[in-house]
Amino acid sequence: MKPMNKPYQLQYKKKTASSDAYIPRGASQVSVCERCHAVYRNKRWYADEKMYDGTVKSPGISKILCPACLKIRDNFPGGIVTLKGSYVESHRQELLNLIRNEEDRARGFNPLERIISVRENGFGALIVSTTNEKLAQRLGRAIKKAFHGEVNYKWSHDNKLVRVDCEKAA
Repeated sequence: MKPMNKPYQLQYKKKTASSDAYIPRGASQVSVCERCHAVYRNKRWYADEKMYDGTVKSPGISKILCPACLKIRDNFPGGIVTLKGSYVESHRQELLNLIRNEEDRARGFNPLERIISVRENGFGALIVSTTNEKLAQRLGRAIKKAFHGEVNYKWSHDNKLVRVDCEKAA
């Protein structure tokens, strides 16, 4: 029997480079965010006030702005969630509460997942801007689960941006 030529490689090479320009390159071992008090240690961000209090007093700690605070400052969203339909106006406060609760829950896992802004577009729709695409996806799933509307995801091909459109009639 003749050996098969495999069109794929057997080795897997893990991608280590991130396309996010806001991730600090060459940051010191331990850094703290001046604005939100997140702590960068072991290549990971932590949102722990006790860790911040203990770390900020140490000598040689660099004080920077975390990627989420930089994105909020520059208004550079990674996700845009649009809530539209007649249901939005009549259940606005419930939707806002759900959005804030999901943000708090997501920050427990990753302190860089934050909401940049919540605004109205003038036509009765709410537009929520998030710092990354994962939080926008998470908001879309939570809104669909709670309010049983229609949710569509549109991914950008050249950068990490997702548009989540949620719609429900009354």
